[in-house]
Amino acid sequence: MKLLDQYRRLYTFLQGQTQQPGLPSLAQAMHCSERNMRNLLAKMQQQGWLHWQAGRGRGNHSQLDFLQTPDTLALDHLSHLLARGDLEQAFASLEDGQRQQLAMRLPEYLGVPDAACRSLRMPLFRKVESLDPLKVYGRLEAHLVRQIFSRLTTFDHQQNALMPAIAHHWESEKNATVWHFWLRPGLSFHDGMELGVDDVKASFLRLRDESAIYQRLYRHLQHVETGPSRRVSFYLEHPDQLWPHCLATANSSIVPRHRNTDFERFPVGSGAFRVIRNNTYQLTLQAFKDYYRERPLLDEIDLWMLPPPSGPSGFDLQFGYANEDCTKKQTVAGAESGCTYIICNPCRNAFKTVEQRLALADWLAPEMLIDPNERSRKAASGLLAIWKHRVAKKTRCSSFKAGCKLRMVSGQTQEMLSLAATIKQRLEAGGVTVIWTSLPFDQLLARDWMKDADLVVTREVMHDDQDFGCYEWFAADSVFRRWMPDAALKHIDLDLMKIKTLPDSKRRMLAYARIGKRLVQEGWLIPISHENQQVSIAPHVAGVRMTPFGFVSFDEMWLKH
Repeated sequence: MKLLDQYRRLYTFLQGQTQQPGLPSLAQAMHCSERNMRNLLAKMQQQGWLHWQAGRGRGNHSQLDFLQTPDTLALDHLSHLLARGDLEQAFASLEDGQRQQLAMRLPEYLGVPDAACRSLRMPLFRKVESLDPLKVYGRLEAHLVRQIFSRLTTFDHQQNALMPAIAHHWESEKNATVWHFWLRPGLSFHDGMELGVDDVKASFLRLRDESAIYQRLYRHLQHVETGPSRRVSFYLEHPDQLWPHCLATANSSIVPRHRNTDFERFPVGSGAFRVIRNNTYQLTLQAFKDYYRERPLLDEIDLWMLPPPSGPSGFDLQFGYANEDCTKKQTVAGAESGCTYIICNPCRNAFKTVEQRLALADWLAPEMLIDPNERSRKAASGLLAIWKHRVAKKTRCSSFKAGCKLRMVSGQTQEMLSLAATIKQRLEAGGVTVIWTSLPFDQLLARDWMKDADLVVTREVMHDDQDFGCYEWFAADSVFRRWMPDAALKHIDLDLMKIKTLPDSKRRMLAYARIGKRLVQEGWLIPISHENQQVSIAPHVAGVRMTPFGFVSFDEMWLKH
């Protein structure tokens, strides 16, 4: 880029000259010696940018002709960088306005194949937050962590069962208060360091001791012991039949005892892919050759951060890239396991009682908000699609007092913005003045907005293990728990404690349903919709198998051509 910048300066200088300047004038304009000026001109001529003929003899001037404009060369240079996938260098020399223009052109280069390796480029419409398992909360980050790190156990959606991962066997004793896990031999991290029992121990003590949204799930861990035959033993304060399920979550990923200061951006794990690039514009994952399972079928996954679409995109995820006019592109739809719902702040006078909260639920009856023919979502009467806890009553009379003002918060995805706009319109039809704020993902996570908000439109998407997903939803430091009074939370926590003693998943699911019913019938959570996810698949991409979590394992995908 330095030579191109010098060419631009030279080009600009000559635009203001009425006749061909000599070499001394050129050198003075470029702030260099005549010798260096000759070298610069020779390099630029070799690139085919200009033609320069040195003057010979007294009175004969040099002849300099430009063959390319700097803007044309810059565009060619950027196009080459984009085709090569080097987004950071392409954006580095641009101003903000130029960066926005270039960002709009990125989709043109998503489909450019890399002949050197089996690489797949995929678009993302928001930046990736922390990739440290301790701090993972969003669905996107959780999915990426699952590709970068390994865990003791894993949940197989097809078999609906917990399966061994880097622990090949486990067993419990003392009424499920002690759990023993045995690690596979020959495990290593991406940097070549051995993954051993001490790394497992340190990972879980970190989860227990350091503040995070899911810290409550690990607080009953008393201590961890390591023993012969690569054994790790967990000692718990109370019986927990769900402990092996907890160890399959993204947060329970095993991290090295010794981590670099930039671990959040460049984590070192032991999963199928390792991070080789992470900047403002892209995240690149490369297959890990020493992964304990089968090697991924792709060499690289290159994720590009694109500007969000101005309207509904027609898909939530795009595996590979195909032009919009491509008739061979496939679309796969699937129902997510979870719910989009509203939480009202019970500290506000408008929502102190059950009757007030249910009146809000009736005014926002999902049938009044959602078109029955809408494919992307369906009306909810429970926190899971299989639960029918309360059917909102359609009412024509608003219960809000005249002049009522409510502050509502939502996320910024297109789906959430569309639904929040509909909710705002319905509330205003009931005589409410709605002050609506949509926040980017990182600000939603910070939760500084909670002290001023009256309503929040939010969404819960559970991972493939619906059993533990329900427990995690109700037990972790969720937004609704922050607003619920201690007395109401105490009842839920007592029920959750009993659930952890149940060895049978069916009985646990029935108990979760009772908790969900109480939350809905007392108006702590107001179910609105269950989402259907649309996945777009380019014709050259195979191995895409969607799960209730809404993603697929990257190591299952491959390219047909």
